[in-house]
Amino acid sequence: MVSSVMAEDHRQTPIGGQSFGDPVPVTTQAVMDRFDHVLSVQDWVMNDPGRRDRCYAVLMLSGRARIRLRQGMIDCRAPALVWLPLGETQAISVLAGADGYLLSVADDLVARHCGDSLSGTSVLPGGGLPLRFAADTVHNVTPAEGSNNLTLLARSFDAIRAELMQNGLGAGIVVGAHLQIILTMVLRLAEGVIEQRDKHRPGSITFQRFLQVLELHFREHWNIADYATALGVSERRLGSAVMRATGKPPLTLVHERVIREACMRLEQSPLAVAQIAYGLGFRDPAYFSRFFKRYMGEAPGAYRRLRRAEERARDNTFAAWP
Repeated sequence: MVSSVMAEDHRQTPIGGQSFGDPVPVTTQAVMDRFDHVLSVQDWVMNDPGRRDRCYAVLMLSGRARIRLRQGMIDCRAPALVWLPLGETQAISVLAGADGYLLSVADDLVARHCGDSLSGTSVLPGGGLPLRFAADTVHNVTPAEGSNNLTLLARSFDAIRAELMQNGLGAGIVVGAHLQIILTMVLRLAEGVIEQRDKHRPGSITFQRFLQVLELHFREHWNIADYATALGVSERRLGSAVMRATGKPPLTLVHERVIREACMRLEQSPLAVAQIAYGLGFRDPAYFSRFFKRYMGEAPGAYRRLRRAEERARDNTFAAWP
């Protein structure tokens, strides 16, 4: 049996003259499906243009699921936790007999609760990575059967589902807190994978740390002096480390990261170009358009129209699921 939860919104009650709710109702930003030993294959297709602002999380308690990404496929067996960032997911198929949860959550909600806040920008104990960094990466991790980690994850998914059903006072805060728990568990369970990736990644420790800090702050338009200060090195040392690893100066990597994010959002997000510009830290959409055209050779609107036309030519079928 598959049940989907997306509750109606209720007006939030002010406390002390201030609203206790999120700026956008959480019930418009999250949907939870609970599949409980389904009798047949259940399919969700996520390429509906109106739902391109979503991240997805799959918790498999039993059975198997297949997840089609923009590039590649994940075949996961329970117990498993899969985190899928904005723009990555094409389709999910849960096989007969599977038990678990499928969460759809707007990237804006993830950013507000797991992004540039205290929990989002601080480094977790033991040298872990920030939650925003984890949220921007595909993860397929395995909590041990019967472990406390799996129990905690199931409780968080169930708590989000209950909050969406009840839609009570402060539901967005509770959902955000459980998103932090889920991403913290992703980091905990992916620790060994992260260590292996960093061990074999080219470049010095300074370069590796620069890439991590870049992921957190490229939307803030830091200059290279800001990055050097955050890393505790001189601009010259940072420049040398980046040049040795890539053959490019640090500012080029910063600009390339902004352009890569802009392209992805133009392709995947339903937001207007001006809203995408603001979301990437540009105060002037016209400047964003000039910046984008300088790197890509065409304006953002033209880039989006071309990519959408190419996508329609490849796939004319859409099945909507938030």
